[in-house]
Amino acid sequence: MAMNIFRLIGDRGRDLSILLMIKRLRKERNGTDVSIKTQEFFCIVYLTRYLDLFTTFYSLYNYVLKILYITSSLYILHLLHSPSADLRQTLKKNEDISRRSFVLVPPAIVAYVCTVIEKSPDFDVLEYFWAFSVILEAWAMIPQVLIIHRKRCAVDKGIRLYCFFQFCHRFFYILNWIYRSYHEPFYQHHFLVYSFGVIHCLLIVLPWVWKYFDIDPFQLLERPSSVTRSLDRDNETESGPLIYHLIVDSE
Repeated sequence: MAMNIFRLIGDRGRDLSILLMIKRLRKERNGTDVSIKTQEFFCIVYLTRYLDLFTTFYSLYNYVLKILYITSSLYILHLLHSPSADLRQTLKKNEDISRRSFVLVPPAIVAYVCTVIEKSPDFDVLEYFWAFSVILEAWAMIPQVLIIHRKRCAVDKGIRLYCFFQFCHRFFYILNWIYRSYHEPFYQHHFLVYSFGVIHCLLIVLPWVWKYFDIDPFQLLERPSSVTRSLDRDNETESGPLIYHLIVDSE
């Protein structure tokens, strides 16, 4: 597997985002504004993308990074789900409002359709999980983005840096894919990675764009204020737009 400057910068962006998150949780014991669900989804991304870990060897560099990404994501989940007393006080699970199904189901469906179209009539399981991981990596930022948006971007430097390094990782990987398609004879344009790479970058910057222009396209996601009262006034049920119930976990 060829190496180029775009991939090196992209890999370092991801490395720094992971190290920053571990430092925040392990050393600083600060879980403020951290989306547990986003970290869970990234762990799923690495586990499904690197299923070829023991079947295909590309390079030592590639092999070591795969191991590090899997183990570091599992370690982050360990810190979040078995937090120290100090860290537990800063984690606010009630702010992590996204439904897991909203993030997991669309990538699963789109990946299946893409794999069937590309590999028909032979369905490749490894290819399906690779496509799923590419789509999910972009979608995984939704819970974190919602937290930032609901705070009107009033998050600390650590969260902003984490998002910046995530953006750098995906932006330079898009350039890496384009570069390889023109300079490697067997590497072709892949519009799945282009499309969801762009979506990944857009999702990260959208909260700051919305704040700059003072717009709130997620107003429909806010908890509905209207209350539908039944004839029995002792019973009250909340009603709201369908999109709210699809994206937001009501628990």
